[in-house]
Amino acid sequence: MRAAGRQQKRSDPALSLGELPDGAYLGRIRERTASVHQAVFERKGVRTMRTARVIIGANYGDEGKGLMTDYFASEAPEQCVVIRFNGGAQAGHTVVTPEGCRHVFSHFGAGTMAGASTYLSQFFIVNPIMFVKELAELKSLGLNPTVSIQDNALVTTPYDMFINQLLESKRAGARHGSCGLGINETVTRCLRSPSLLIQAKDLLRPHRLAAQLLELRHTWLPARLREFGIEYECEEVASFLSKLEQIVSSFVVDAGTLLDAAAISRQYPTDKHVIFEGAQGLMLDEDRIDQFPHLTRSKTDLSNVLFLARKLELDELAVTYVTRSYLTRHGQGPMPGECDLWFPDQTNVANQFQGRLRFAPLHLEQMQDSIRKDLARARRSFGKVDANLAVTCMDQMDLPAGRLCLPVKYASYGQTRADVKEFAAVSYASVK
Repeated sequence: MRAAGRQQKRSDPALSLGELPDGAYLGRIRERTASVHQAVFERKGVRTMRTARVIIGANYGDEGKGLMTDYFASEAPEQCVVIRFNGGAQAGHTVVTPEGCRHVFSHFGAGTMAGASTYLSQFFIVNPIMFVKELAELKSLGLNPTVSIQDNALVTTPYDMFINQLLESKRAGARHGSCGLGINETVTRCLRSPSLLIQAKDLLRPHRLAAQLLELRHTWLPARLREFGIEYECEEVASFLSKLEQIVSSFVVDAGTLLDAAAISRQYPTDKHVIFEGAQGLMLDEDRIDQFPHLTRSKTDLSNVLFLARKLELDELAVTYVTRSYLTRHGQGPMPGECDLWFPDQTNVANQFQGRLRFAPLHLEQMQDSIRKDLARARRSFGKVDANLAVTCMDQMDLPAGRLCLPVKYASYGQTRADVKEFAAVSYASVK
């Protein structure tokens, strides 16, 4: 009876003891107390602590970063932004919804299907051709993504893609493992001279953009080809130049379509929930000289995240390093333990530049050495960095035996967010 009496005196029936078990009641009290504290802090001008999630590939890419981004974004999609902080259109992050809808994300954050917006930072390389192609695919699925782009993000041109593909084809057996989308060529051109630099803000002036592109035919293309000993008069170059005006015209049209769908801004996002979605993996970082030349031209580790975290005034980073329960590599380069292990993969199909997807047992020592070094660098320069592991493809193969440097907090037993299990903090043995 006394409990009923207290209910009658309460001004908020939502906290009724009669409707909630003891644990839930205490939880609601904590929520109410936290909201009151938040209001007091705001009145006093005190900033609350801000935490962001970070998703990093622990190996050579293709670890399941898209799955984990979708999983985290689904927790609060209406207040969530996914920040792409490295790479570009060469990413291939697969998301399959519990309803069976599938898409491979390249330019858009892998939280898009969950309802999160996308922010392409200055460390992301924008490719209008690939952006428009993927936008059409998403719209065919009934999606209308929200995208903003940092105004000084680099832009890939048709020249960059052409040079990249031409070089890779001529390397024959000595290929680097490139996807052929011009990532390295874009960075090289933009760093070579201010006159060669094209950024996202330049897309806002279509006539000047067209003039810049046509000028690159004389200022960049011949010089770059000479560096590799390729004749400017060769058949491949002649074919490309014969279609150049149409290529440039189509590119400018694609840039206009991009501007209709995305906002170019120098402002950083202010969303409550932030997810940093990495591309490729730690073993492909541009500073991994031990892996040269089979690298990507971007920072796949926490370096760019730390820069952006300060801009966003974040206080804490919750980092999830993602790995399959086995090792894969799509492209040329060293791969310890490579064998005839094989699992089906719809995303990483064989192609003329990367060949087939390669497999090996997970190399724990190599993976954990990369993770330890990345965390050590980050913790020396940032306030608080927590970290854990997510292991995907556990329905295909168990983790190998061995001690792990981080707790396994997430494991997936299928392709969708519904197949992800979260653990308190467990060793590999508890996940099997």
